[in-house]
Amino acid sequence: MSIARLKRICENAVKEQPDLILLTGDFLTMESKGSAQILSQSLRPLKDYNGKVFACMGNHDHEAPEIVREALTNNNITLLIDEAQTVQTRLGAVQVIGFDFHFKDRASKLSKAVKDLPSGREAIARIALLHDPSHVLNLPTNNDIDLFLSGHTHGGQIGLLSLGFKTTILSLFSKSPDHGLWGINKTKLYVHRGTGHYGFPFRLGVPAEHSVIKLTLNTSKIV
Repeated sequence: MSIARLKRICENAVKEQPDLILLTGDFLTMESKGSAQILSQSLRPLKDYNGKVFACMGNHDHEAPEIVREALTNNNITLLIDEAQTVQTRLGAVQVIGFDFHFKDRASKLSKAVKDLPSGREAIARIALLHDPSHVLNLPTNNDIDLFLSGHTHGGQIGLLSLGFKTTILSLFSKSPDHGLWGINKTKLYVHRGTGHYGFPFRLGVPAEHSVIKLTLNTSKIV
């Protein structure tokens, strides 16, 4: 997408005045990676939201990791790679976790990452950024994380969501979560449809998404 469009998306996020802005990766692709200056300019509206914007790495970000790191750092965006940070919100202390994208040995690498995380006992909620939603299936079930946020799928990019159905081209060929809220065992997962596209320059029946997620506390549990 253009610099102007990505800037508008960031501006709209800031206008909502959320406690946190959480970015689930894929800031560029090899075909359009450009430079750190271009990506920095696109993300500029997030700069003054210092301390409240967190990101994880997507698979395409590994094509040019230094560009991504520099652009995020230039805009005060905290990149979390198999690590966690606790931040104060109106609800209380929230632990934000960012997991890396892994091409190989996902289960062992993610299990180690979960094991090495701080406990988060001081937090009223633990929210994890996990670019590829299928990685959830490789995580240990006793991860004690309240909510996972993912992207990667573009919501299937082609489907029947605009007609009120849940079917996408991805759901026809895979059991991997493609969009929306999922419950897998005790895990809550929200898969964002994304704001762009990949492979071909259009979406069909799966509109881009700009989400605000509201968490509430009910008897000490996240709802």
